[in-house]
Amino acid sequence: MPRFLLRAFGALAVLLLAAPAFAQSVDGCWATIDDEDGTVKSYVKIYSENGTKVGDIVRLTVNGGRCVDCADRYNGRVLRNERIMSGFRADGNRYEDGRIIDPKSGRTYNGIMNLVDGNSDRLYLRGYVGIRALGRSQTWRRAAASNCAS
Repeated sequence: MPRFLLRAFGALAVLLLAAPAFAQSVDGCWATIDDEDGTVKSYVKIYSENGTKVGDIVRLTVNGGRCVDCADRYNGRVLRNERIMSGFRADGNRYEDGRIIDPKSGRTYNGIMNLVDGNSDRLYLRGYVGIRALGRSQTWRRAAASNCAS
C-alpha cells in the first residue's frame, strides 16, 4: 500500500478516535424560550460541579426579573443565581439522571438533555415524572456569555 494512503488512513483513525474530545459542550449561557410566543424568558448558566452538570437561573427577562404567579417559595422573588438544574451525568452525547425544578409549579422533575443534532447552539431538555413519555420538552438557544455575567 502506498505511503500516502497509510498516512491518510492513520490521520482518519486519529480523528475518529479523538472525536469525543471535540464534542461540543453544554456548558455556557442558555436562553429559555417561551413555548407560546417564542420570546426569551430567562438566562440559565450551565456548568460542571462535582462531576455533574448543574444550571442556575442568572436572570429573568420578564416582570422586572421577579417570578410572578409562581410556587410560594419563588413567588415575587427576583430569581438570580437560583439553582434549577442538578445532577446531570454524561452518557455519550446525552446527559441523564438530572433534576429540573419548575419555578412556576415548584415541582422537581427527572431530566435529560443533549445538544440538538450536535448543534452547539440548541439544547434539548426533557423533564418527566417516572417515565420519559410523561413529560414536557423544551429547546433552549445558546446565548452570549454576557447575558449570564453576574
